[in-house]
Amino acid sequence: MGSKTYNRSMRLYLLGALIALELLMSFSFLGYLHVEPISITFAYIPVLLAGALVGLPEAVALGAVFGLASMWKAGASYVMPMDQLFSPFMSGHPLESILLSVGTRMLFGLLTGLLYLAARRLRYTGLWVFLVSFVGKFLHSFLVYGAMGLFFPEAGYHVRDAFTSLGNLNDMAANLVTAGIVFLVWRMEKSRLWQEYRARVEKARSLHQEERYHLLSLWVMLLLTICLAVAVAVYFVHRMDYVLEQSGVVLSDTNHADLIHLQVQFVIGILSMTALVVVFLVFNRRYATYLNYEAKIDALTGLMTRKVFFNACARNLREAGNSGGQGGYFMMLDVDHFKEVNDRLGHPEGDRVLRETARKLQAVFGDEALIGRVGGDEFAVLLPPSVSQERLEAGLELFLEQVRAIRADGGAVSCSMGITAVRGNKSVEALYQEADRMLYRAKQKGRDGYVLDTSAGPAAGERTV
Repeated sequence: MGSKTYNRSMRLYLLGALIALELLMSFSFLGYLHVEPISITFAYIPVLLAGALVGLPEAVALGAVFGLASMWKAGASYVMPMDQLFSPFMSGHPLESILLSVGTRMLFGLLTGLLYLAARRLRYTGLWVFLVSFVGKFLHSFLVYGAMGLFFPEAGYHVRDAFTSLGNLNDMAANLVTAGIVFLVWRMEKSRLWQEYRARVEKARSLHQEERYHLLSLWVMLLLTICLAVAVAVYFVHRMDYVLEQSGVVLSDTNHADLIHLQVQFVIGILSMTALVVVFLVFNRRYATYLNYEAKIDALTGLMTRKVFFNACARNLREAGNSGGQGGYFMMLDVDHFKEVNDRLGHPEGDRVLRETARKLQAVFGDEALIGRVGGDEFAVLLPPSVSQERLEAGLELFLEQVRAIRADGGAVSCSMGITAVRGNKSVEALYQEADRMLYRAKQKGRDGYVLDTSAGPAAGERTV
């Protein structure tokens, strides 16, 4: 949870939201604002946001979406001849048009992504993010004009056109607005409020506590929206044809194709808005899931309570079994001679020992494991299949070493641990019983150590430390 980078699920959702935003801006006035005497283009901003907030691959992907959207818009008869150069169907030079519309935008995403990557490694990162965003429009114009001069010299555009526009009022306004938007969003992403929200959303995902019906309902809603948006678009195309015919206006095949072309843009805009709503609902649901989880955690240690832990383990084991990726380890541990700590030093001191033990457990295993307090001084851990036996044993040794650093009445605290490998389709209750037996053997062997059962059969192989 302390990772500085987004996990895979969060990256995909953010990428989806930025793609939806790019399409929405490309096919609406949000991306092309004209207020006399200023005309400002903002459609490239999602590419910059991807580079500043997420990463280099996402910036390149957003550049590709930006290019494909511009290529689609250029494929109509009503656009200006210069704009038609971006369409492989209108320019007469398909490869050159694809490189101009898509290639330059992907290169734009690559270069700005690299600049943001460098900015994150420099002092005064915020200032560098602002400067990279400020020159974003110029870099985009430089690439586009350069490609136009290379592939379509007859159009009369060259790289120098990017430099001559630097003092233009429109470009200066666009640069300042762009830099301000990206910088403000970047600052919000770095804020404590967002970091706390993000940590809670990612924690909810790691717990697998989202109800399947909720995700299914979102997919059904998205599919239904696609069908309805297409139905509305088809209906309006036919109705517009009818109204024009009733008014004595007969559309040519070209006019009809342009009308359908616009309706496709309308449908994409509607779907983009729907996608943004879906991402918001998913994040909102996960946040609510975390709040529900938080209400059920152990107040003393901050770990899951027994019921919540066993329910989470059951879900993980069931999903792993369905996907054929079952494995991992189940661990039981308790504090050695904890009753004596309570009896001699009092319950407040015993509570402190439990809190510190829980913190050590989270520090060593918390990034990839489910951890719960299942009894007074008893803890349980479910480790995923990605954890190898070598990593497990290294973690156990580190945990035991860190626990010994906890002092109680001048003496070192120790723990005994029992671990069993997750094999077959065993229930969480069966794993709990097996790990508890290993814990009992660890106590018999002198405490302050662990017993690891690595086999699934009745003649279990053991590793004792």
